[in-house]
Amino acid sequence: MLQLDTPLELKSLDESTGEFEGLAAVYGNVDSQGDRIEPGAFAADDGIEVPILWNHKSDPIGVGKLTNTPAGVVIKGRLLLDTEGGREAYARLKAGAAKGLSVGFKLLDAVAGAVRRIVSGAIKEVSLTPWPANPNALVTAVKSTPNPYAELTKYL
Repeated sequence: MLQLDTPLELKSLDESTGEFEGLAAVYGNVDSQGDRIEPGAFAADDGIEVPILWNHKSDPIGVGKLTNTPAGVVIKGRLLLDTEGGREAYARLKAGAAKGLSVGFKLLDAVAGAVRRIVSGAIKEVSLTPWPANPNALVTAVKSTPNPYAELTKYL
């Protein structure tokens, strides 16, 4: 039986886990750089982990796992909240100031033209950014740890 006069020490129960999901690379539409990523262009990257950067800067702020889907490449990422960059990126996500995603990749095969068709590539990093080249490459969810004691603490 819980004694209400017993002090509870609640540590980090309301803090974010730093986890998010989004569509890092979108297949089939033309981005602001004049590129169209062909379906399956990054299929070989399915299941790999890549660093997450802020706006393609070199210091990693997280890590994410890639999944190839018919729509594009989904990332399930985790920000490093014990770093200044990870905390700042999370604050930007929460505020809606940055919800775009962008991939840094090695080009393996492309077809030149008025629109460059990316046929094959290898994703090296995914960046959080306020200005994604592809307007459909967006964070779709930011997760937080639920507080299992929320109902109890209102009585303390």
